[in-house]
Amino acid sequence: MPLAEIEYIADSWQDRCHKLTTIVDMQTSIAKVGMDLTSVMQIIVKHCLVLVQCDGAAIEFKEGKDMVYRATSGVAEPFLGHSIPVDSSLSGFCLQTGKVQLCNDVTVNRRANQAACAEIGVASMLLIPLHHHDHTVGVLKVFSHVKHHFTSRDTAALKLVSEQLAATLYYCHRFVADNLVYQATHDSMTNLFNRSAFMEQLNREHSLGVSYPGRKFGILIIDMNGLKSINDELGHRAGDSMLSELARRLLKAFRPADKVARIGGDEFGVLMTNIHSEGTIKSISRRFEQSLASEFEFEGSYLNLSVSIGWAVYPDNALTLNELLDIADAHMYKNKNAYYMGAHI
Repeated sequence: MPLAEIEYIADSWQDRCHKLTTIVDMQTSIAKVGMDLTSVMQIIVKHCLVLVQCDGAAIEFKEGKDMVYRATSGVAEPFLGHSIPVDSSLSGFCLQTGKVQLCNDVTVNRRANQAACAEIGVASMLLIPLHHHDHTVGVLKVFSHVKHHFTSRDTAALKLVSEQLAATLYYCHRFVADNLVYQATHDSMTNLFNRSAFMEQLNREHSLGVSYPGRKFGILIIDMNGLKSINDELGHRAGDSMLSELARRLLKAFRPADKVARIGGDEFGVLMTNIHSEGTIKSISRRFEQSLASEFEFEGSYLNLSVSIGWAVYPDNALTLNELLDIADAHMYKNKNAYYMGAHI
């Protein structure tokens, strides 16, 4: 047998072993989170980066007339919550036909959304339809900066991944009363918006701010203080109860029109629309902090709730979402450092 052919077989075997190991690892991670659809989707897109050696991955759901990014990784991560019309994207075509779409060169594919591809830096992509109850409800999509990156073996591997996700969709729908879109946009513990939905709302509000000069909105980043020590001393059940209680008090403190979300493990975000000035944010934030004065009871123990808050206002502090989020984060971390040093800002 020629050496080149032997090397090809060896490479193929190593590639198959690599893919199998990645899929097994993914399934193990999924088993640990159960029927938390958001967590399952995030696990899948992260493993796709390794599985097919791509630059980015996303899961899109059809919501109304749009395909919305509900889980992202790699180069697609900043686009969580973004939407593209079904009728003007290759994702929409994949959804409508229910067939795999392999696009070796996005510049010559008339169905690929050229503006979106250019923004993310996509040269080639592979799309797998996600089926649920005999309907195609979404798309698993992987990206590469290189043309002709994906192979038939990548297609086969991603089909296995899509079947895993389809099973999760089925069981979420069967055992959880809420619909799939709700599960994809809400945190399962607190029932607040999740990070994907929060970023979608931010993008919409930012677009309105650009279209209507003078319209202001505010972003708050709220991080719980001392959660790790509670988890270490009383266990994760106590920590989870504190997170749920904090979510309840957030909803009570902020206005009904404000969007409250859990955007990380112990991190929350609030989008305040139609505000007049930074003073509005400060006054409501103070009211929220006052609501934390009363202790929280957990199985006979009385615990203190404490947070560090940062904020930013559009367009006063910055004009882009990334800059606004960076400013709010920096302000929050400044307050958190002061909290752990025993000071208060």
